[in-house]
Amino acid sequence: MHMGDLTYAVIAGTAEGIPSAVTAAYRLICDGLLQGFRRLGIDARLGRGIMKPPQQDICFLRGTLGSIMHRDRKFVGSAQTWHASSMLQHGSVILVPQIEALVSLWPGSADSPAELRAKLEGRIISLQEILGRLPEMAEVRAAIREGMAQTLGIRFAPGELTPEEWTLAKDLANQEDDKNPCPTRTLPKSPSAGSGSALPA
Repeated sequence: MHMGDLTYAVIAGTAEGIPSAVTAAYRLICDGLLQGFRRLGIDARLGRGIMKPPQQDICFLRGTLGSIMHRDRKFVGSAQTWHASSMLQHGSVILVPQIEALVSLWPGSADSPAELRAKLEGRIISLQEILGRLPEMAEVRAAIREGMAQTLGIRFAPGELTPEEWTLAKDLANQEDDKNPCPTRTLPKSPSAGSGSALPA
């Protein structure tokens, strides 16, 4: 569940200079994110330790190596997986406040709505709240792209999936639909405008 968030993904591997240690890989990619947020004037840092979520189903509140914080409140969550020497790290940046939506979606919490709201307010924050304004999506994308390019020593080039890759993606989506039917989910007809590839700087 990423209600209006900006999501990102980095696919690379040790051949492209990604450290093989999970912690080091997290730090490298998150350093790129932090550089991007500094371009927006945001004072942010990597989270320390593991946060115990007040509501177990709210995955964004689970502390990970990829948590990024502003004044001890989380606004970026990330996850990472490896296949052989290749890594996928993806994550989500909270753009607008989500407290009321989260409270309404978890009415069965052991806490009362007021208690859950208070706990959430102390743990998560949005870019809109940090900056005092709602930044344009393009502004945030550009800042993160520039931060990543600086940290990784690369330049980004716009790109699209090949027809073969789109066919494979649709086949995989259909396989998932067979296991977990979700009639409202469809693949886009064209690649995302934010898609691209990285080239050596």
